[in-house]
Amino acid sequence: MSPQEQTTRDRIRRFETDVLVHLDDLYRAALRLTGNAAEAEDLTQDTCLRAFERLDQLRSPGAARVWAFTILRSIFLRRIERQPRTTGVDIIDSSLLEAGEALRPIQETPFGEVREALRRLPLPYREPLVLAHVGGFSYKEISEILAIPLGTVMSRLFRARRLLRSELREPAWRTRSTP
Repeated sequence: MSPQEQTTRDRIRRFETDVLVHLDDLYRAALRLTGNAAEAEDLTQDTCLRAFERLDQLRSPGAARVWAFTILRSIFLRRIERQPRTTGVDIIDSSLLEAGEALRPIQETPFGEVREALRRLPLPYREPLVLAHVGGFSYKEISEILAIPLGTVMSRLFRARRLLRSELREPAWRTRSTP
C-alpha cells in the first residue's frame, strides 16, 4: 500500500469515527430546519461531503459535532438565501410573545402538530430550538454554531418556546380565513 493510499484510508477512518457518528442527529436537525425529508437528505449529504472535503480543518475529535452542525447550518442558510424571504424576527406579532392561557402539556400534543408548529416558526427562532431540543446542544454550543452571543441564544430560545406554545394553542389551520 502506497503512502497516499494509507493517508486516504486514515482520512476515511477519521471521518467515520469523528463525523459520521453524528449522521442521525444531523439528519434530524436538517429535517426540522427544512420540513421536507428529501431536502433534509440532500442537506445532510452536502454537509457530509463538505465535512469530508474540509476534514483537515477539524482541530479535535471532541469538537466534531459542533463543527458538523456549523457546516449544516451554513449550507442551509446559503440555500434559503436563494428563496424569497418570509417572516423575519422584526415582524413577529408581539401579542404572540405574551404569556397566555394554559396549554395542554407538550407530551399530550400529537407529534404531528408539534412538528408543523415548529416548521412554521421563523428561522431565527426555529434554529436554536432545533439545536437545543433535537440536537441536544448547550447554550454555549448553540452560540458557537449560530455565531451569535450567548444572551441572544437564551432570548431566542425563550421567544421560540413562547411562539411554539402560541402555535400549538392556535394552529394555523384554525386562524386562516376561509375564501
